Amino acid sequence: MKTIYTAGGILNKGFVGQISYTVCLDKEYHEMDIAFTFDKQHYTDITEELKAELTAACEGEYETEIATEEQINSAIAGMKTEIHTIATMNDNFIGGIHKQLTERHMHYSTEYTSEGCLPQESLHGVIRLTLVVFNVILDDTHYEVTLSVNEEERGGLHV
Repeated sequence: MKTIYTAGGILNKGFVGQISYTVCLDKEYHEMDIAFTFDKQHYTDITEELKAELTAACEGEYETEIATEEQINSAIAGMKTEIHTIATMNDNFIGGIHKQLTERHMHYSTEYTSEGCLPQESLHGVIRLTLVVFNVILDDTHYEVTLSVNEEERGGLHV
């Protein structure tokens, strides 16, 4: 597979929105892999500052109290950065991955297609990858998108 496009960025805590990348394929391909990775999915440390922030949010925004230290720790441990990926080809949906993985592939070939993706006879035209960001829990969350293709009829890294 040959990488033809790579992009990335940094998301900050609280970001919610969509980020789209558009790639015009220069010719028809028989295999394509769209890779997406990000870091900082969960908190690594439960700090006193984080506990105070959660408690204040519950009391202020939601007018409720967290009764125990165990509830606070459980709530923080359950928080995560959530980013979904959606791919289109020539404005037609060809796949989406909603699994909460920090590394995922949307793979298309004549022999294999990733779960959540629709088989394609050929890959050509305009590919658009949209990152749907529902929640970012930590500042400086890095992400990267890579699009790789193979013009060979058979084979590939993921087959």
